[in-house]
Amino acid sequence: MSELKILLVSNAYPSASKKYSGIFVKNQYEELNKQARDDEQITIFYLSRSITGALGSAIKYIRLFFRFMPQLFKKYHVVHLHFFVPLISFVWLYKLFHPKTRLLVTFHGGDINLQVNKRNLWFYKPLARSIDLAIPVGEHVAANVRSKLDVANILVLPVGVDNRVFYPRKEVEKQFDFIYVGSFFHIKGIDIFYHTLCESDKSTRFCIVGKGDEYHKKFEELIAQGYDISLKIDQSHQQLSTLYNQSRFLVLPSRSEGFPTVTVEAMFCGTPVITSDIPQFKEQVRQGENGFMFNREQPEDLLKLMDSSLRMSDEQYKQMSKQAIASFPHLALNTVCARILKEYRC
Repeated sequence: MSELKILLVSNAYPSASKKYSGIFVKNQYEELNKQARDDEQITIFYLSRSITGALGSAIKYIRLFFRFMPQLFKKYHVVHLHFFVPLISFVWLYKLFHPKTRLLVTFHGGDINLQVNKRNLWFYKPLARSIDLAIPVGEHVAANVRSKLDVANILVLPVGVDNRVFYPRKEVEKQFDFIYVGSFFHIKGIDIFYHTLCESDKSTRFCIVGKGDEYHKKFEELIAQGYDISLKIDQSHQQLSTLYNQSRFLVLPSRSEGFPTVTVEAMFCGTPVITSDIPQFKEQVRQGENGFMFNREQPEDLLKLMDSSLRMSDEQYKQMSKQAIASFPHLALNTVCARILKEYRC
C-alpha cells in the first residue's frame, strides 16, 4: 500500500510573541501524528503569528506565499486547511495543480462569520468550489458556510479538548468565584465584563486571563482600589486547567464566537459557565444544567446572574458541575482526531 500524505495548512500557530495563537491547531497536528499509521505521513505548513501593522501583515503574507510555492510541486493525497480566510487562495492554487487531491477546510468562526461578506463574496465563493469537505466547528458556523459559500458537503466537528489536561481535580480548592479567559476585545464582551466587575462587591474573587493594554490598565486600577482580582497573562493549558478547577464559574459575555473552546475546557474541568445568549453558546449551554445565559441585549442582567449563582447551595453546585463534566465526552481531542483521520482515509 502506498504512503498516504497529508498536508495541514494554517495561518494561526503558536510563536514566541503569541504563544497560544492557534494552539488548538498545534494540538490537533500532534494528536493526529500520534494516531497516524506507519503508512501515513502528516506534515504542516503554517504562519507563526506575530504582532504587526497592516503593512507588516501584507509583507508577511507575501513572504508566506513564496514559502508555499515549493508545496505546489509536492504530491499530497489530502490538504487540510485551518481558517478559510485568507489562505484558501493558496490551497485553491495547489488544487489547480493537483485536482485529485482532497481539500478539507476547518472553518473556525470569524473566518466565515465576519471575514466573508457581501463585499468580497464574489472572490471567495468561486474559491470555495474547490472544497471537498467543509468542517465548521459548530452549527451556527455551518449555517454560514452553507448560505454564504453554497458548500453542501459538511461535517460539523469542533477542534477538540485534551481530556488528559482538562479534567476535574478533586484536590484543588476553589480560590476564585469567577474566571474570564480571552483577549480583551470588544467582540469578546470585555467591556460588559469590566462594567459588571465594577458593580460587583469588592469581596468577589475574580481571575482574569488575557491581554489588551487598555483593559489591563483598567483592571490594575481596580486592584489598586481594593477589588479582589488576580490578573494573568500567557497561561499554558496545564495552568489554565488548574485555574478552571480553582474557579466556581467561567464568565464569557461574547458578542460573537465560532464554537468557543474555553467553555468546553472549563466544563471538562467541572466548571459551569455563564455566557451571553448568542447562538454559538446556545449550542453548548443548557440553561440551569451546565451553566447560565443572560440576554445580550440586557448586559446588566449579567451581574444579577452572577450574584444568584453565588447563592447556590453546595448540592446544587455539585450537580451543575457534574452536568458540565458530562456535557461533551465526544469532544475529547483524541476522539475528534480519530474522526478527522477517518476523513483523510476516504
